This record gives sequence, structure tokens and C-alpha cells, in this order.
Amino acid sequence: MTNMEDETFTCFFYGTLMALPILSRVIYGTQHPEPWQRDRLRIRPAILHDHCRYRVKNVDYPGVVAQTGSSVRGTVVEGLSKLDMYRLDLFEGHEYERRQVEASILADEGALDISHSGRETGETMMAGTYIWTQGTRYLEDAEWDFDHFVKQKLRDWVGDAKNVEFQGFLQNLVRPTQWVVVGGHDQMR
Repeated sequence: MTNMEDETFTCFFYGTLMALPILSRVIYGTQHPEPWQRDRLRIRPAILHDHCRYRVKNVDYPGVVAQTGSSVRGTVVEGLSKLDMYRLDLFEGHEYERRQVEASILADEGALDISHSGRETGETMMAGTYIWTQGTRYLEDAEWDFDHFVKQKLRDWVGDAKNVEFQGFLQNLVRPTQWVVVGGHDQMR
């Protein structure tokens, strides 16, 4: 039997959360987490079949929708805590719904350059991912490009000139009262 505080979650990320500084800021409140925080996560390149990633109009982030025959490259992150999931749900907001999907792991573990990630390994896993729920009228008819985001927009999200929307999330993020820190780890009471 697993204790609730030992329960971990797995997610497939396909957008801004593939950038480790952004993921770290969302789940830890800093883009420079402690070694024990970094070490508890396993991050691997992956692909999600029968979905497509589109640019959301007038913002820097994408939305994924089901689309037969299309595939989305991203990362699978294992070892997320219940508190991490709470923070991720807040970050994603009402535009998305977390759903379970089957992601296929790609070869070259540790090589997170998703634009050049290798072949499928045959390993699949169930993971939560955030599916766009606001309809196609808010999506551009173009695929969102992670490399472009990293080169052109990432600095706005984690650099000196923080993205206003992202910064607002961090300022409004408060630890829920049912969570406490015990022995350096967040646990639910």
C-alpha cells in the first residue's frame, strides 16, 4: 500500500513546460531547484500520437487537440508529487483539461532536443496531459514550434523581463493550507 505522500504522477508536456526552467518555476517556485528536487524527476523525450499542437492566438503557448494521423513530440516527466500536480493545474488554468493519454517513449534518453529526438522504443506509458478545451476558433492554423519558443520567447518567461501572465501566476500562487513542509518535503495534511 502506498502512502498518499509517496504517490507520484506522470505527465506528458508538449509546450512551455518542456523548458526545464519554466517547469521548475511552476512546481518549485524557482528555476534553480535544489538537487533533491531535480533528482526526483525523470524526464524523457516522448511522442503523443493522434494529436496536434497548435499555436494559441495572441499568446506564446500552444494547445493540443485530438487529430487522427498527427503526432506531437514532447517530454514525459515521472515523479511529480500531488503538490506539483496542484500547481500545474493552477498554471494551466481553465483553458485546459488534464486527461490521461498514452505516450510513446523515444530513444536517446536524456537527449531532450525534441526536434531531433530518435525513434520510438516500443515503451508506452499512461500520462496526464493538458488538452485544449476552448475550441478551435482560438487556435491559429499553424503548429506551435518549441525551437522558436526557446530562441525567441523563453527569455520573456524566465529572464529579467518576465512574461506578465506567467509572473502573475507566480505572484498569486500560494501554498494551499492543507499542505505542510515535513522534513524538507511538501505533504498534504
